[in-house]
Amino acid sequence: MSSDLVDMPLSSVASHVHELSESAATKEHFKQLIDWVEDQKPNTLISRPFVVKEKAFSIMMSSGLRFSLLGKMDFGWGKPVFTSCHVPTTRMDCHVMPLASPVNGDDWIVYMHLPKKQLDYMEARAGNVFKPLIAGYLQQALNPKISRI
Repeated sequence: MSSDLVDMPLSSVASHVHELSESAATKEHFKQLIDWVEDQKPNTLISRPFVVKEKAFSIMMSSGLRFSLLGKMDFGWGKPVFTSCHVPTTRMDCHVMPLASPVNGDDWIVYMHLPKKQLDYMEARAGNVFKPLIAGYLQQALNPKISRI
C-alpha cells in the first residue's frame, strides 16, 4: 500500500522498486509491451476540409473538456492547476480545442492553432468572448480571493 511506502526509509523503497523492475525488465517483456502498444494505437487523425475550394483549409475541432477530471488527481506534489494536451508546433493543420477552466465552471479555455488572419478575425469579431490567457487568470485557481480579471 502507498501508506506503507510513505513510512519506509527511502533505501527500502528503492530496493522494492529495483526488485520489481528487475523482474519485468527483460527483452521479451519489452517486445510484448511494444506489440501491445502498436495494437492499441488508434488511427492517425487527419483533418479534412468540409468545403472544397481552391484555397480551402481545414479546422479540426476536438474537446478537452473532460481533461478537468485530471485536475482531481494528486501525484504527490499537489493537484494540477491546469491540464491540457501537447500539440506539436510542427503541425500544419488548424485545430480548436475547448478546455475546462480551473477558475470558473462557466468559463472555457479555448486553444486555437489557426493562421494569423483567422485569429485576427476572431479577435475583431469576438474579442468580447475570447480573451488572452494570462498567468493571473490561472493564479485565481490557486488563490480564489484574487479578483476576476
